[in-house]
Amino acid sequence: MRSPAGSAAAVRMPDGRILARRFNIPLLSASAAIWKKPVFRGAASLIDSMRLGFTALNWSAEAAEGKKSKRGSGWLTTLVAVVFAVALFSWLPLRLSQWVFPGADTAGQFVVHLAAGLLRMIFFVLYIAGISLMPDVKRLFAYHGAEHQVIHAWEDGENDLAAAGNDRNPVHPRCGTSFLLYAMIITILFYTIVDSLVVAFLKVSPGPLVRVLYHLPLVPLVMGLSYEVLKAADRHLESSAVARFFSAPGLLLQKLTTRRADRSMLEVAAVAAGLALGNDQAGNPDVEMAEC
Repeated sequence: MRSPAGSAAAVRMPDGRILARRFNIPLLSASAAIWKKPVFRGAASLIDSMRLGFTALNWSAEAAEGKKSKRGSGWLTTLVAVVFAVALFSWLPLRLSQWVFPGADTAGQFVVHLAAGLLRMIFFVLYIAGISLMPDVKRLFAYHGAEHQVIHAWEDGENDLAAAGNDRNPVHPRCGTSFLLYAMIITILFYTIVDSLVVAFLKVSPGPLVRVLYHLPLVPLVMGLSYEVLKAADRHLESSAVARFFSAPGLLLQKLTTRRADRSMLEVAAVAAGLALGNDQAGNPDVEMAEC
């Protein structure tokens, strides 16, 4: 869990106790004023979230195993996952769309990226739907729901986040799932412009592998633009029908990536949220603080 006051994670151990830890990681968003500017703040948020996410994930794995995990194997797993994601959600949609629309000129780049974007969304939904059938992933998605339920309770001013979160919605408009959907849509428009310029300059349509190689360095910019769209939609969600319209697909997609959590999961999420907000857990007999 992350808040302006800090970041923290909590794990339910096999004996029932909750092991929790604060993370003191220097954030890119706090390093310079430029990272607080529109678009730049979205890129910084993406990088910081990835760093915090990998750190929390490695720590939770170590806590579950009761020992230090092998750093090399962790990096190898991450590398394989990244390569798989790039191949499935970037290279393959571009390859298939260029196969269907071969030799597209500058004007045809929109068609190529529209087809690639639609394929990317289809692959993403099928992938999420497929892994959601796995028992461990079902439990993971329930913890995802616990995170949102607890956040809703905190936003409503509740004190007992675990108890209050039980009646809250596991879907949240600022979820990363919605963010990814926005990013997929903006990717279509952004890379259409980029590739149209490349084709106009080179007088040839690059292959999918070449496109991926120069698309990847531009990902932070795409994420920054997506972040601004997500923030804008969230600010006007209550007052604007347009904002609700654009938020609806992301909220619908969260039906796949979240499940309603049970009380034990909400308790873990509440501990992590409390620590992230700067609340001490010293008075909670069921919580053990891990060494930083």
